[in-house]
Amino acid sequence: LAMAKHIAPEMELHVSTQAGIANYAAASAAYDLGAKRVVLARELSLNDIAVIRDNTPPELELEAFVHGAMCMSVSGRCLLSHYLTGRDANRGECTQPCRWKWQLTEEHRPGRAFEVGETEEGSYILNADDLCTAPFIDLILQAGVDSLKIEGRMKSIAYVATVVNAYRMALDAYGQSLATGTPYQLDPDLLQELERASH
Repeated sequence: LAMAKHIAPEMELHVSTQAGIANYAAASAAYDLGAKRVVLARELSLNDIAVIRDNTPPELELEAFVHGAMCMSVSGRCLLSHYLTGRDANRGECTQPCRWKWQLTEEHRPGRAFEVGETEEGSYILNADDLCTAPFIDLILQAGVDSLKIEGRMKSIAYVATVVNAYRMALDAYGQSLATGTPYQLDPDLLQELERASH
């Protein structure tokens, strides 16, 4: 951050989710070092985000993931992809090995692999469900999020366009609900559009 401020003093500084900003002390420290925005750790709850917002300078922008894969590693800091394929997750090249089918082996039963999962589709013991916050985007914004982060790296143009459009419409619907004093509700067609997006 010090080097960035020295070399490009007019550039806005944003701190990545991989910095593990998971509490207000870390967020405030990043702000004190010159960050304008922090991308919060993916594993935070709405309450965690609200606590960070309530205890950080209002000028500090908070960005949160709202749609995409939920990494099974803390804040996306994972070594599996690099170890298994040579493609580094921490450089945006994750092959998502956590989503591969895995089997369990035991040292006294060589050559015998055991299924771990309970579904007909296979065993997926490492990955989490994907994140889709469109149905409760109002709660995300009310928690104090300034910027929405949609996973788009290594995704098709059609996927990115579909998801960004759906969230734009969800944000507009939330704005309309504020203007009219009615509760926010996501259009079911938008949710279906998100569920159909290839991922």
